Amino acid sequence: MYVSLQRQIGTTSSCRIPQVLTEARVGGRSGEILGLPFFVSFQVKSLSSFGFLLLSLLLYLIVFTTKSFTYQMKFFIDTANLAEIKEAHALGVLDGVTTNPSLMAKEGITGKNNIMSHYKAICDLVDGDVSAEVISTDFEGMVREGEELIEIDDKIVVKIPIIKDGVKALKYFSNKGIRTNCTLIFSAGQALLAAKAGATYVSPFIGRLDDISTDGVALIEQIVTIYRNYNYETQVLAASVRHPMHIMQCAEIGADVMTGPLSAILALLKHPLTDSGLEKFLADYQKGNQ
Repeated sequence: MYVSLQRQIGTTSSCRIPQVLTEARVGGRSGEILGLPFFVSFQVKSLSSFGFLLLSLLLYLIVFTTKSFTYQMKFFIDTANLAEIKEAHALGVLDGVTTNPSLMAKEGITGKNNIMSHYKAICDLVDGDVSAEVISTDFEGMVREGEELIEIDDKIVVKIPIIKDGVKALKYFSNKGIRTNCTLIFSAGQALLAAKAGATYVSPFIGRLDDISTDGVALIEQIVTIYRNYNYETQVLAASVRHPMHIMQCAEIGADVMTGPLSAILALLKHPLTDSGLEKFLADYQKGNQ
């Protein structure tokens, strides 16, 4: 979320009287402006320095005093395993779940009815979004599957691959107010197309890029920068997270969401000084309280 004020001051060639064009923009990625999904932009001509100061103060009061505003990185778990989802949810930090056909197959979930029932079971466990992926690769098939998936639960986000018909499907669902997660993103150009088509989330796969000696985190940073340049509401969902350093690097560069295995989330807890410090505290307590 940001507030920006820009002043451009020039002079006329004839009378050298300053002409001021002031533009005030209030907005934020993911539609986060006072909790409302819109972007405010207005221009004022011939505004004095004092007026500009008053405008700055007004915007500050709107954003920081009208409503308490916070924006936090979301933690999703990338699994179809119900036990792992329960454990992450019990930890109190889980904001959603991402799945894919491979994760479903890993849990032995096969057959349309079983898959749909499993999605419902996941939705019943969590409070946030649950990404459910289509199998079709043609526009009509993706639309048909997506409309079936959203009937399962209001938490379902339709997961669409970044292919030509996938972009068409993203636009179709966006026009209908249906949330989407554009998956298999491996370039900033793909992410830009997905945002223009109205995707709710884009999922760049950083771990898979690392596997081929490419900097996956650098791609996240590039996408975040592009989206901020143009105030796209699409959220950057760092996917294929492998370890805690991935999580911290994505947090540093401003990814909206990270999704990874339970092991990566729990690894954030670990530090040898925490372990040794706690061991000493408990040992000292036992010495004095025997």
